[in-house]
Amino acid sequence: MPYAADDTRKVQTAVLDGADSDRPVFLPYDHDDFDDFMRTRTREDFYCGTLLGGCGKQLTAKRYTDKKCHFAHRPPVHCRRTRTDEASADHLYIGQALARWLAREGQRDTDITYPDLGSGPGGAVEVRFGAGRRLIRVQLSHLPVAAWEAARAELSGTHKNVQWAYGPHSGLGHGEAQAAGHAVRFTCRTEGGNRVVYVGTQDTDRTVEWTTLDRCRLTDEGIAVPRPVGSAATVVFPLAPGSVAFTVTDEETTSDGPTRLLYQADVQPTGAAVVRARVSLPHSVAPPLAHRLHVLDGTPRLYPLGAPAEGAWLIRADCFTSLPTPTDSRWPGLRPAPVPNPAPEGRRDSRGFTAGTTRVGGEYGHLTPQEFSKLNRSQRRRTGRR
Repeated sequence: MPYAADDTRKVQTAVLDGADSDRPVFLPYDHDDFDDFMRTRTREDFYCGTLLGGCGKQLTAKRYTDKKCHFAHRPPVHCRRTRTDEASADHLYIGQALARWLAREGQRDTDITYPDLGSGPGGAVEVRFGAGRRLIRVQLSHLPVAAWEAARAELSGTHKNVQWAYGPHSGLGHGEAQAAGHAVRFTCRTEGGNRVVYVGTQDTDRTVEWTTLDRCRLTDEGIAVPRPVGSAATVVFPLAPGSVAFTVTDEETTSDGPTRLLYQADVQPTGAAVVRARVSLPHSVAPPLAHRLHVLDGTPRLYPLGAPAEGAWLIRADCFTSLPTPTDSRWPGLRPAPVPNPAPEGRRDSRGFTAGTTRVGGEYGHLTPQEFSKLNRSQRRRTGRR
């Protein structure tokens, strides 16, 4: 539903479980999303939380069809809360996301605080863990450089390890990236009626590659964000030529930059098990067929993209060879899809495609060079092969 630009409404965020709670909720704008939001809640569940800079009083969720749904105070109203938009609870969403992530990383005793930097809570998130000696500080509000340097010195003197991260409006991520080579950034986006936390790495050119916390790891330095493919910090493993075979598992492709495509595949190095991975090939190379077994040529590069789960590997190569047989003893775990039924007579595809350096097409386009050499002249003309 379109809304007027000046239709800001009073309150878009609240907390659950009481005035001092740190459990945020975001009320969707649309009335259909409102119904889904209220399905497991009652109108008595929402508070103008003190950690939102609010009055702590109960709020009522209002449903509208001609304007944004929103929370409203119950009269009499004496609230001095200054921020009420969809981003006004982002500090709580970030704090909750960090607590869940640290628990998955084995850190059970975490302490989350939201220091008041002069305009109420919301300007920063501090998460202490490891017996309180480690700290992640997410700076969300603008902070003068002198105050930033003083805070860094103070926190470094009281904690064994401090990692600073920055929100979209702090203005400090650029300086951190210039000084340290990169900076960790946080942001929140509205998706499906929820606020979703994203974390990324900002480079010196100010570009940020965003991902979710579940793809990050906890190291001695703090949050380790997976780097984009091709960046200097990406760990790359070269693979021996002719040692890795693959079969395509999904014909749908996605883009891997302006000149390459990604294929979902089962991949098996010689002497190893089959893994699910994505294979990146140039646009100029014909798509690998699902009913053929393919071997990567040249020097493929392996990029670990996170935990060794399904689809957590990326292999970039420049070319491949399609084997004449559907199986090979060197890669016993790979089984291509069944050969598709031939097209009816008179409707055979005479178009060609390129696989490696061989042009194939027509009725006998699936044959290997050895099989092709056994055809008579008339059959060769029908292939359309050059």
